[in-house]
Amino acid sequence: MSIARNDIAGRIAWTTALREPQSALAWSLADWERVIRLARRLRLLARLAESLDAAGLLDAVPQAPRRHLLAEQQVSRFRTAAMLWALQRIRSVLGDCTFPCVLLKGAAYLGQELQIAAGRLPSDIDILVPKAHVAEVQRMLAGDGWSEVALDAHDQRYYREWSHEAPPMRHPLHPLELDLHHDILPPLARTHVDIERLLARVQPSRWHGWQVLQPVDQVLHSATHLFQDSQAVDRLRDLIDLDGLMRQFALAPSFYDDLVARARELGLSLPLAMAFHFCAEWLRTPIPIQALRELQTDGATASQRRWLMPTLAALLTPTDPDEAPRRSQDVAAVLFLARHHAGRMPLRLLLPHLLRKLRRRKETTAPPDGADVRTDGG
Repeated sequence: MSIARNDIAGRIAWTTALREPQSALAWSLADWERVIRLARRLRLLARLAESLDAAGLLDAVPQAPRRHLLAEQQVSRFRTAAMLWALQRIRSVLGDCTFPCVLLKGAAYLGQELQIAAGRLPSDIDILVPKAHVAEVQRMLAGDGWSEVALDAHDQRYYREWSHEAPPMRHPLHPLELDLHHDILPPLARTHVDIERLLARVQPSRWHGWQVLQPVDQVLHSATHLFQDSQAVDRLRDLIDLDGLMRQFALAPSFYDDLVARARELGLSLPLAMAFHFCAEWLRTPIPIQALRELQTDGATASQRRWLMPTLAALLTPTDPDEAPRRSQDVAAVLFLARHHAGRMPLRLLLPHLLRKLRRRKETTAPPDGADVRTDGG
């Protein structure tokens, strides 16, 4: 299942232009065709456009690829504006609530004006409130026109009892879905985090009434989401987010000491160790040697390193346009999907849940193009 390091380096070399946009000026038209198709699939094309634009280099890009960059940039800015408008509306609906209202993921990056916020393509809005206030927030949002997506009794139970978020909500005036979280991991997951420890350290965002997790917790949430609570296929963007978060937050002198200590405190050393490994090896994130060494002892075990790291490498390595997924990627996807599901709930609940999903998939036809059907909490 292993992938040669030089093969990985060749497949992701173009991502250097996200940090060093001038490197893109050496690309041929054939290079541009490959990068545009690949970056669009990985949701990184607008990020590339914003990087070039910020450096004043968009006009130096050949006309044909520049059209694609400008088009994706406009889509990104439209969707970002839609997110900002929705957040303003949601905040006004919630009024002067006394409990924390925390932005997560892309919304949090925008709420801090982080560098990685430019060029995102938001499809949903992720916010977190204490579990005791979820029903209250849902009632307030319902009064403003938000409604839950249609779910059967089983999926309702999934969200109410087994998920870390409420059923997704939609609004006729907003193109983005709203995901209301009360935790960062499912409550029955093997890895669990005391959410009160995160909420105790939230910080203000640049928008009134909205908070964000403290920097080390944002990195840990991002790493946990990628390596513990996702299927990892085509998730190179998440790894690039982690690289950007660590580069920016590391401007604080004690950042890495605090990050390692916080990971140990919350029981998240394994996802952080994996984030360190791939960011340092693939993206040359300047992580201090001491921080890397400290997590070697409480990161992945020897047996995990033998199968988990090669599995993740196969999944995170992007498949080029017009190239079929390699056999190693197919095997890796099955292994990691099994790990993903096994980590979310006990086997006695998981097996009936997966059998139900499989039976439903066989019974239903594919949704129309553009439909967003979610029956497993994302």
